[in-house]
Amino acid sequence: MHSPRRTLPALAALGIAVGAPLLTAGTAHAEGVRCGDAAVQYSVDGGKNWINGGRMSEPHGVIEVRLTGESQDGCDYKVSLASYSTEGPTWATSGTQTFLGWATATLNHGNRQATLDVTAHLPKCFGQIDLYNGDKKFDGVANPAPKYPHGVFPDNLISAWNGGHACAPTPTGTPTVPVPTATASVTPSPTATATATPQPTASPTATTTATATAKPSTSATPSATPSQAATPSAPAPSASTDSAGPVGTPTVKPVSTTPAETLASTGGNSGQMIAYAAGGAALLAVGAGALVVSRRRASRR
Repeated sequence: MHSPRRTLPALAALGIAVGAPLLTAGTAHAEGVRCGDAAVQYSVDGGKNWINGGRMSEPHGVIEVRLTGESQDGCDYKVSLASYSTEGPTWATSGTQTFLGWATATLNHGNRQATLDVTAHLPKCFGQIDLYNGDKKFDGVANPAPKYPHGVFPDNLISAWNGGHACAPTPTGTPTVPVPTATASVTPSPTATATATPQPTASPTATTTATATAKPSTSATPSATPSQAATPSAPAPSASTDSAGPVGTPTVKPVSTTPAETLASTGGNSGQMIAYAAGGAALLAVGAGALVVSRRRASRR
């Protein structure tokens, strides 16, 4: 038969040894989970082909993005697409950039793929399009717009495009119609001559000569020659693409290094962890009680 003096301390030690790890199991599990960087790909043709990195050769208004590889449950990754009009076709000549439109999406374990659409906000002339990690809007109001040589996403750029063409000049020609001119001239030249020579003879002779000449001359020469100034012809715009601009990396950073659901689930199964905690507490209580009883019995002897 076992002696109570030996059994009770043994029960106390067993309760403490088993109960303490159960109470701390949830915390240890939660601290071991971390969110890290994730690899991404993007597609400009509706998901038919996926690109790992590099610059875009054309301005695309719709881009698909997706996570590749494994991703931890509860880790979120933000990806955005922004469109700007610029003053030149390259990053170095982009000058002042004007924000046109923006789209953002969240990728995670349950939503590994998303569509970003800025079709309604594509640049009409020179422009820039940026695909980047994060959900900040660099619109010149909430955050500064891109401005060479200082990029706004030095570590978050995934891909970009610079290019376009100069906007066609507005026609300024004005039609010119001269006023018609008319010339009229009348030149009358009347001539009248009368001569009378009396002769003191028996047979007087009277000679009268009258000559009247009138030469009216009328000439009218209307001339109206409307002429319209030729409208200057705009040269056909030539599109260009900048292949020497910044090149991004196909990775995204997590919103937080700690999974969003860790604190709520304490490791994933809250019911299981509650049972573990209750069992551990009970064993600790049994062990502590056995230790107290053992000491009381020892003090009575």
